[in-house]
Amino acid sequence: MRDARFDSSANRGGRLNIRVAAIIRDQDKILVSKWPDGTISLVGGRVAYGETAQAAISREVTEETGLAVKSAQLHAIIENFFTHRDHFFHEFLYVYDVETSSFELNQTAQDFEDQEILWLSTSEYASLRPKVLSDVMKDKCGRILHLVNQEAKLVR
Repeated sequence: MRDARFDSSANRGGRLNIRVAAIIRDQDKILVSKWPDGTISLVGGRVAYGETAQAAISREVTEETGLAVKSAQLHAIIENFFTHRDHFFHEFLYVYDVETSSFELNQTAQDFEDQEILWLSTSEYASLRPKVLSDVMKDKCGRILHLVNQEAKLVR
């Protein structure tokens, strides 16, 4: 399957992404991905073209961790604007509260070697990227959040 993304030659070589991320909790910790460049993010990835965000979160969690998703409830939608390697990104990030059937990671999962999968404590939420995720992690309102994270601006 191809990712649901749009690359633009205009607008500083920008990219429009549709992504999903999972909040997987075990007591006072959450499961995260730590990338080779040191970035720490929630487990997740791009939605494939023609795939629902709900299906994508189950697929991405399994690909990255080997865990089976029991349930996934939408927690937040984040409009994320940022630059990475001199490219502008406009991203729609669907964040789900995810319950898995176990917490036993499968090191043979398809994408397990691409990043380090580890548990992050509550006191370390500020290290999550995008930064707005630390606010999402603290939210207890019980309704779906809609947030805008503007780390970069396309229009000056």
